[in-house]
Amino acid sequence: MKKIILDQNNLKGFFSPVGPLHSHHEGHIWPYDYVDRGSDKLLVTIGDSWTWGSGIDNSYNSANNEPDVQKKFRLNNLYGNLISNAKDMNWLNLGFYAQGNQWIANKVFELRALEPLLDFKEINVMCILTSTGRWFYTWQDSLTDYKKFFQTNKMLNFADYEEFFINLNRNILQQIKMLTSSAETIKLLVGTNAVDHCGFDVLNKEEIIPQPWYQLLSPTRLDGISVDNECIKYLKNIENFLANSDQKFIFQKWMLEKINQADQQKKMLNNMDHVSEDTFHPNYNGHRQWANYLLDNIL
Repeated sequence: MKKIILDQNNLKGFFSPVGPLHSHHEGHIWPYDYVDRGSDKLLVTIGDSWTWGSGIDNSYNSANNEPDVQKKFRLNNLYGNLISNAKDMNWLNLGFYAQGNQWIANKVFELRALEPLLDFKEINVMCILTSTGRWFYTWQDSLTDYKKFFQTNKMLNFADYEEFFINLNRNILQQIKMLTSSAETIKLLVGTNAVDHCGFDVLNKEEIIPQPWYQLLSPTRLDGISVDNECIKYLKNIENFLANSDQKFIFQKWMLEKINQADQQKKMLNNMDHVSEDTFHPNYNGHRQWANYLLDNIL
């Protein structure tokens, strides 16, 4: 079987673009980056805006029209580049802003399909998850029959909604684990950026990055919070499946708790150190702290 040599120009042939279905972009773009160091090992970083590098130089970063100087600074200071350079690995960055955890799993699927054609002895896949429920009930999870689930489950207790919520991430992590464990060359690491772990009990200990990224930048501990204001607008769609007032009453009580948690998460973000001017993303020092943590404790 003829092997494929990845480069910045041929990525379009293997990874789907970002477009109107999952971003504010009207057209389709491939915002991914590749660095070839001539290594037989590959680091793949997959995530949302924190992994892509939004705000890394304290200015607005747009993949659609990124000046060369800004792009060079972003790439040079991204945690994925810092880690892969220190470990002498090639590096593939599949991050992009405004994405959810199902999108991350979809990128793992595309990578797994490509893996047999790549000539690497080791592929390290690092998924940095964002808030749970982001892009819930959209085209990304359209194969899931939520209507049937809520018809067959009474959902009359607060705990029922919490378990459903956790299972959103569990199901995604099970997809990622199944895909990566089926290839001998792939080693998996999963962490979170500005939220706590959710549904990580389906992973092995060696597959988990113990400390969320935000904990390196803030003294605040979220104590299990895995939502933000971005995912709240999607979680509200759950009410569309509820059949009676008893269900809706419990759901609204649960939803108010999630909104309160999202407000706590926002306050934490706004008071982080090494944060960009938008108060939502780590700057280059925040990326270096994350890279150093991973190099010193995980890799």
